[in-house]
Amino acid sequence: MSTPIPDPAYLKWPANTSPSYITARRALLEKEYALLQQVEAVAAERRALDSGPVLPPYTFTEGCQDLNSTLPPKETSLLDILAQNEHAHTTLVVYHMMMGEEDKVACSSCSMFLDGLNGVAKHLAQRVVLLVVAKAPIAAIRAYARKHGWNDLRFLSSLDNTFNKDMGVEKPPWIQGGTVAQSPGLSVFRLEDGGAEGEKQLRFWYQTVPHFGQREGSEVIRGMDLLSPVWQLLDVTPEGRGEWDPSLGYVEKWDGVEFDD
Repeated sequence: MSTPIPDPAYLKWPANTSPSYITARRALLEKEYALLQQVEAVAAERRALDSGPVLPPYTFTEGCQDLNSTLPPKETSLLDILAQNEHAHTTLVVYHMMMGEEDKVACSSCSMFLDGLNGVAKHLAQRVVLLVVAKAPIAAIRAYARKHGWNDLRFLSSLDNTFNKDMGVEKPPWIQGGTVAQSPGLSVFRLEDGGAEGEKQLRFWYQTVPHFGQREGSEVIRGMDLLSPVWQLLDVTPEGRGEWDPSLGYVEKWDGVEFDD
């Protein structure tokens, strides 16, 4: 059953377009609108999920917001950060950056993803609290972030706690049989009443991670790509995504920085 096009009079092609193209494009429009309706329906189900577990009081290490600052790092918790945010937001979004205990650089896909998040961080700050968490020491995280110019993101190190493991992004079985130390992911939490002695508590809400599969003999990674403008823009080009993967070379070429292996 086809999906009615809500604006059939609005042309999405030039005036001199051939009839054959218009026919094909109208057929594709019906599928695009059907997909939009499905996306909205899934988002509604996501918002209606049952309550997840209450998060334990993990202790993280954080540096100053200014990545060039030499002030010593401090200890903090996700609950304190959300409870004390100046906008009184009750939703916390955590990006799990793939950067291990001894790593000096994060994975290239995470880096591309964070380039995008850094660009829209001020917009997101109007609705949610956004944090980036990695297993690497905070000094290494901040040095890497400084090279990328991620001045609008907030970084925490989970080096001294079990947060990554408990959240399923440390040696997950779905990446090469659990042999990869860290994996990317995105988790959402809600601040709520109901803690001990009337205190606030942080409750898990949602998580998404990359989904690995095979198509025509090649590895296909989907899932978190829906949150990246890069993949979505490539999908509307004639070439599509192809075999392209992000790399770190552009930073060295454009900004003159160097990354150690």
